[in-house]
Amino acid sequence: MVVLGGVVALVFTPLTVRLARWVTSDDWSLLDGPGRAAAVGQFRLAVVQVVAAVGAGIALTYTARTFRLSRRGQVTDRFTKALERLSSGEPYVRLGGVLAMEQIVQDAPDQGDAAARVLNAFVRKEAPPAATTTLTTAQLAKKPDAQVQEALRVLTAARPRRGGSGVRVDLAGLHLRKVQLAGAYLNGARLEGVRLSEADLRGARFRDANLKGADLTKTDLTDADLKGADLTGADLSSALGLTAAQVLQAGSLIGCVLPDAVAANSAVAARLSPRE
Repeated sequence: MVVLGGVVALVFTPLTVRLARWVTSDDWSLLDGPGRAAAVGQFRLAVVQVVAAVGAGIALTYTARTFRLSRRGQVTDRFTKALERLSSGEPYVRLGGVLAMEQIVQDAPDQGDAAARVLNAFVRKEAPPAATTTLTTAQLAKKPDAQVQEALRVLTAARPRRGGSGVRVDLAGLHLRKVQLAGAYLNGARLEGVRLSEADLRGARFRDANLKGADLTKTDLTDADLKGADLTGADLSSALGLTAAQVLQAGSLIGCVLPDAVAANSAVAARLSPRE
């Protein structure tokens, strides 16, 4: 109302004539009656146009804010429904929940951290531990369930950087034999004691990951990035596609079991010593 009162004062009061005279400066005295009237009219028109532009900007800002709030509400609603599916007793419903969570991250990248935390908790709940006192190795699953595999795929995909992605994958102590994670993003992940035997980890990124005591037998590590990874006590004795160059980029190699061809490398052999 204050703005509207100001507009009325500028357009429909003698103040308009004074402002028009001030704007035209010395030219005002050179104008005759019709010229001054035209100048005042042009000034009024300019004021109206400016006010209209400001009003349009305010309306656009309000509309954008309303859209953001509405979109945030929709994302929250979708997130809640995906959580309900993940907690279902039916495997195919849980699988749908994983895929719904992936779609949410694609549509709203700023939800990447929240989705990563949920999917990591889901994997830890659904995947069996690598070894327990009540579950023998023979009873462990030959490969992860479909919903676990999909959750791992989404969780370890190269996530969008917008909004940050500070959540580190935590698969420590899980049984994930024959999992398919080619190209997986596992930088800085907690993987100590994980069983990834016979897994497809071609091109996976393990930079600065904790792989202490991990079982990577018969795992395909072709082109995998092991820079800074802690391989203390890890079993890579029958890993496929592993080279000395990859291993030498790792952090600790103390107690690590490597394929004979790789362990025979003099530089690698020197780092396998406890004196490393």
